[in-house]
Order: sequence, then structure tokens, then C-alpha cells
Amino acid sequence: MDTRCPDIGKRVWRAPRRLVAMLAALLAGLYLLAAAGPARAQQAPLRMALIPYLSPNVLVPLFQPLARHFERDVGRAVDLFSAPSIRTHVERIVRPDYDIVFTAPHMGRLAQIDGGYVPIGSFERPLTGVISVRSNGPIRSLDQLRGRTVAINDRLVLNSILTLKELEKRGVALSDLVIVPAVSQNSALLSVAAGDVDAAITVNFAIGQIPQERQGELRILFQTEEVPSMPSTLILVHPAMPARDRQRLEASLMSFAATEEGKRFLLVSHYKNVVRAAPKNVRKLDVYLPELRRLLAAGPGG
Repeated sequence: MDTRCPDIGKRVWRAPRRLVAMLAALLAGLYLLAAAGPARAQQAPLRMALIPYLSPNVLVPLFQPLARHFERDVGRAVDLFSAPSIRTHVERIVRPDYDIVFTAPHMGRLAQIDGGYVPIGSFERPLTGVISVRSNGPIRSLDQLRGRTVAINDRLVLNSILTLKELEKRGVALSDLVIVPAVSQNSALLSVAAGDVDAAITVNFAIGQIPQERQGELRILFQTEEVPSMPSTLILVHPAMPARDRQRLEASLMSFAATEEGKRFLLVSHYKNVVRAAPKNVRKLDVYLPELRRLLAAGPGG
């Protein structure tokens, strides 16, 4: 009996050269994709949320130097994101949706408690609420605000909470004012300068973000007192970020002020320095959380 394999068996094991080449190319491609997978994941940009206290065309360029600084130190691109409103910003950061968050101090504390974010630092500057009016306008006292139009970026921001509470202590209730929503704090100030509204409630350093020629058209009518050692801002990172990456970002943030870009940023933003977020100082923000939660629960008109 002939025990050799028949011709058909030989043809099965001897694949055509074209098929071999195609299989080799496919396997090589799959290998390259598998090898590139981790590298691609490592290169995925970090998403950084910015509280929209300024117009996007002012806010994003202002924080680009910090994003570039992080990129160089961490080795990953950093994409900056604003939000259409303060409320939307808060809703996003407590979910949590971002790798890095720059926000108002009480909102950062809320994101820490509700979203698990980890504070890594703060831009230092005493935070106060300011009421600005036209420099040549008729309003000279707080009593004269009754019945007047007052632009407010959002009642959720801390300077609004502080200022409205102080006005109430002095006998001027929220119902005495005609509140005009403003898309940002710099636009609120520009509305006063243009004569569209009578006054604006903003944070103390917002005036530095409008053109210098318009700054001369404004006068500070009232300013709240500083709260010692309370953070004026917070920078936080996602709770799932590995400790090594978090430590690298924190070290990068702490070195920012010593760089030329950092010095320019502090000058333009009117912050004084970059400091660590001391837990005992962050906890001081808890006193503002009940009002923040109440306003969030009440909705946009709360």
C-alpha cells in the first residue's frame, strides 16, 4: 500500500506565497497596534477644567502657560476646557469628569467631598467680594443700590455669596436689588463701564482682566474683608489618578511660580504665588457649603 500523503494533503500544508505574505503583514500590523496601544494610552491628553469666571477668549489664553508647564514636566498634553456656565462647571467637576480642575475654593471643596478629587495646590491671593460702580456715577453709598441694576456672574461663586451676605447685614437685601445675570465677571465690569448696569459684584482681582482704559471708568464702592489663610482657589486632580502622576503634577505646580512663564502668569492673573493646599485651610471652606448646596438644589433662579 502506498502510505505517502496524497497530493491534496501537500497542497493544504504548502500555502501560496501571496497568502503567506498577506498573513505576515496582518500579523505584523496587529503586533504594531498592540505595541502602540500602551504608548497611545500614555499620550492621551490630560483634561483640565477651568471655572468660567472670565470669558473663554480671556480665560483659556491666561491658563495656557500653566498647561504647557504641566506638559513639559509630566510628558502628556493638557487640554483646557471651560463651561457654558458656573453651574455646569460645578455639575461636571463633582461627577467627576476631568483629570485636573482649577476652580473656586468652595467648589473645589465640594468636588473633594462629593467627587473624591484631591487638592494639590492653590493660587494665593486673599479673596474678597467687590462692588464696582461707574467712577463718575451717582452711587456713593450702599443704600443707594436699592432699586438699581447689579450685574452678577453667578450667585454660586464665593465672592457673590460673601458680598450678598455682607449687604444683608447692612440692611440691603437681595430683593432690594435688580439682579442682571452676566456671562462672566469681566463682562459684568464692562457692563458697568458702558453704563448698561449700575453696579457689578465680582471677585477683587477680576478688574485686572478688563482693558486698562476701562478700569479707570470704575470705582470700588464696597469690598468684603479678607478671610485669613482661606484658599482663594483650588487645583485638584482626579481621585483615580495614580499617586505617582499626582505627585508629579503637584511638584510641577509648586515649581511654576519660579519659571518665566509662571512669573508672567502671576502678574497677568493678579495672583501672588502658588502654595500648597493645607488640609486645615481647605476645611475652613466647609462653612460655605450649605449655601452652595442650597443654591445648586434651587436651580438657576434660586
